Amino acid sequence: MRPSHISHRLPSLSRLASTMAQPQFSAGTDAASVTPALKALTSEGGRWTLTKDGAALERQFKFKTFAKTWAYNTTFVRWTTHNPAGLSDKDISMAAECDALAEQLGELSPEPTAPAAAETEDQSCAIRELADRAAGEAGDCCTPKKK
Repeated sequence: MRPSHISHRLPSLSRLASTMAQPQFSAGTDAASVTPALKALTSEGGRWTLTKDGAALERQFKFKTFAKTWAYNTTFVRWTTHNPAGLSDKDISMAAECDALAEQLGELSPEPTAPAAAETEDQSCAIRELADRAAGEAGDCCTPKKK
């Protein structure tokens, strides 16, 4: 017997990756106080995922037209703290702020999980790899250099 459809309740590959990663909080971040907000962003109903190393939150936003974004109709956002490295309360609050702004700007609802979702996952992986490469080449641009 073959399934006639894919359940809308199945988690996406990125959601599974997020649940496997453990958050890596930056020094000075009170993990106990920020964990509830982080869980709201990454659990069922939330659309953010942790990076593989758990040191950043990332998410794609999709809009009807490119007028709401800088280019095309999709924006990729990754929040992390460079110094001290890891997730901070500011990253988590900025992710929540992005969600609120995206809703105001008319973000499209996520498409149900379907066979075409594999193509979307491939696009997400390509965008994620591009962000990884850009961050790696930029290096630590946020910390003053020692003289």
